[in-house]
Amino acid sequence: MIETFPEKFVAGVVAHINADHRTEMRDLAQGLAGQTWTEDVEVLHADPCGIDLLLRAEGREERLRIAFDTPLERPNQFRPALIALIGRARALLGIPDTSEEHDDDGRNLGLSDGLYHYLLATSVREPDVLRRLREETTLQDEGDMQIGPEQGQFLALLLKLLGARRILELGTFTGYSALWMALALPADGRIIACDVSDEWTSIGRRYWAEAGVADKIDLRLAPAAATLAALLAEGQAGQFDAAFIDADKEGYDGYYEQCLQLVRPGGLIAIDNVLWGGAVADEEAQDADTQALRALNAKLHTDERIDLSLLPIGDGLTLARKR
Repeated sequence: MIETFPEKFVAGVVAHINADHRTEMRDLAQGLAGQTWTEDVEVLHADPCGIDLLLRAEGREERLRIAFDTPLERPNQFRPALIALIGRARALLGIPDTSEEHDDDGRNLGLSDGLYHYLLATSVREPDVLRRLREETTLQDEGDMQIGPEQGQFLALLLKLLGARRILELGTFTGYSALWMALALPADGRIIACDVSDEWTSIGRRYWAEAGVADKIDLRLAPAAATLAALLAEGQAGQFDAAFIDADKEGYDGYYEQCLQLVRPGGLIAIDNVLWGGAVADEEAQDADTQALRALNAKLHTDERIDLSLLPIGDGLTLARKR
């Protein structure tokens, strides 16, 4: 067990829950601690053993500690542990639980831990170099941003089915998805990987070199929109076989439009996080990222320029084939 979470992780968790998930925290306090008088709940702190809440009602405030069943070993176990507690609280209150079930890495909406681990055991063929990169990434403050191994393998399979050689990736993070895709490409295959963080991508570059695919990945540290605009200005429209979008959510629509120009007819655009932990179907979730994803999902549904399928893999994956 680790003694504490990184300060940046705790600050992000507290801000996110207090902005978008106060209802769930109220259910937690009422269901698990019997604090039925509670009208509003604020998260004060999170650590590997539990969370500290401030309960409020008119003229009354109390602090409450909610403990996890077992201490957590990694920051990315926090979300599924909290979701499990919310589900238990709502069951005690007789409230239908609409919160998603996740595996230990916060992936795959709607799958129990047992079924997810069965999926991994019977399907995923993750090379050791990828496994080690994934495990190193989970130790980072924002390690839950990486895709799961089953999604990486799925992307690799799609590229092989396409016979893809030229790929765009928007949002490289620590390079896990880029490595899956690079390993799936032929010797002359190339990925243009767009990111703004030298810190995160430096992790991936070590593993790309170890795997012998560093020459296949052209990392461009600049805003993705600027990189794509430069490619279009160079006359690269229609020259790419596929694109994978996994960057800032408010930028998704613009990235999609640029990628639609850069990808060839019959090419594929894959867009990650389109279900956003279930928030896109939650009317109470009105943050900018969720609204941007809702708008894009609605737009793609009626976009006659593509063939479309939205899959419940990972945090929701849209596949758009350019007509």
